[in-house]
Amino acid sequence: MRCEMIPVLAMALMTIGASQPEGLNLGSGHRGLVFTQINPLDPHEPHYTVAFACNLKPGFFVSAAYLNDDPDTKIIQKELIAPEYEKTFPPYFWSGWTTKGLFSFDRDAAFDGSNLYRIERGHIRIYPRMALQEARKRYQLKDDHIFLGAFEGRVFYWIKDQPKAVYFRAANHTYRFKLQKRVTEPLGMAKGDPRGDLALYTVMMPAGWFSTTPRTLDWVILNVKEAERIE
Repeated sequence: MRCEMIPVLAMALMTIGASQPEGLNLGSGHRGLVFTQINPLDPHEPHYTVAFACNLKPGFFVSAAYLNDDPDTKIIQKELIAPEYEKTFPPYFWSGWTTKGLFSFDRDAAFDGSNLYRIERGHIRIYPRMALQEARKRYQLKDDHIFLGAFEGRVFYWIKDQPKAVYFRAANHTYRFKLQKRVTEPLGMAKGDPRGDLALYTVMMPAGWFSTTPRTLDWVILNVKEAERIE
């Protein structure tokens, strides 16, 4: 099946600019990293603006409403997309959301599970449905390895149909975390501060015997010293 790559072209964008905090980038592993489409409250402000942003409050995926008023939110990159260019994206891409939580891919790239987002030559570029393919190429993952993120010299993944463990490679060794039975699908890895070294975002079965939903989304805190070296 042919994968569709949709770059956000420099000629279709105007960089609005942002002061990037020291140590914060798409590859820094922060839990609050997002890609968001901004709908301005002021009717005189330009529409079709997108941004990479990060809320430094641990475990908090910022929404577009917080971008201008929350002191914990930092803008990494913000750009204006020409209205006619936005229409060239597949209809599914913009429908039903304004903000997507991201996980680090490398210093200038992040992903949301399926889509890959990059900063290339100072501009945002978006590659729908290319994250896993690019991760396998970049980090030499096997066909049954599902990428969870990469930061601070570690590459994280889990094995398809085996959601009770996640793995990471670092310094030519492979390590494994065993997970609780409630986890049904790992989604992405980030920093776990202040409660632990790492935080795994997961789909989980509810903790109690009664729940209004069959699955929940939750963070699982992990510490590197608890990982088992297997290679």
